[in-house]
Amino acid sequence: MARRQWPKIGSRTPVRVPTPHGEVQVQLAELPGGDVLVFTAGEPSDVPVVRFQSACVFGEGLRAKDCDCGVQLDAAVKAICEGGGVLTYAWEEGRGAGIARKLDAIALQQESGIDTRQAFEQLGMPAEPRNFDNHVAALRAVFSGSEVRFASRNPSKIAALNRAGIQVSERITLDTEMTGEREDVHGGDKPGQWSAGDLLSAAV
Repeated sequence: MARRQWPKIGSRTPVRVPTPHGEVQVQLAELPGGDVLVFTAGEPSDVPVVRFQSACVFGEGLRAKDCDCGVQLDAAVKAICEGGGVLTYAWEEGRGAGIARKLDAIALQQESGIDTRQAFEQLGMPAEPRNFDNHVAALRAVFSGSEVRFASRNPSKIAALNRAGIQVSERITLDTEMTGEREDVHGGDKPGQWSAGDLLSAAV
């Protein structure tokens, strides 16, 4: 019996990338709101593991000590390899505010000793600039179902899924080295203040 395959996006040939956790297929969803990479692994299922990831050069590239984006990305790749699923990856530095505004906010935090939420407010930015509609559109390029096992507790991400008629049947906790508390504040899952390193990590 032939193994089921994830759908192909457009005419571009998918790229196969070997990772420490297994082979990942990488495709590009070219969308009006910006390009999104789509990582798929394992066999397609009716209720796949799904993760939305925003780019973070500090956590993923430099492995900054006060940012867990890198370990979250690694854990998310492991989750889709083990459970079969989809990871969407968009260039949304600084929670979608952009790398320039992200640098401004980090500098303001370091100079003034304020938290991330206060830095965003002083720069005239919303606490969560992203709406994740592009992630959902990219997911829909390879998945047409109505339920997912979602690797995040970020309410804005879950709301984006719900707007598209997708329900979260299970919330998956990623296996990372950082605490659950840091995972909450990094993604803005809880109201209140964020710590000084939170802007570095906005992947949750």
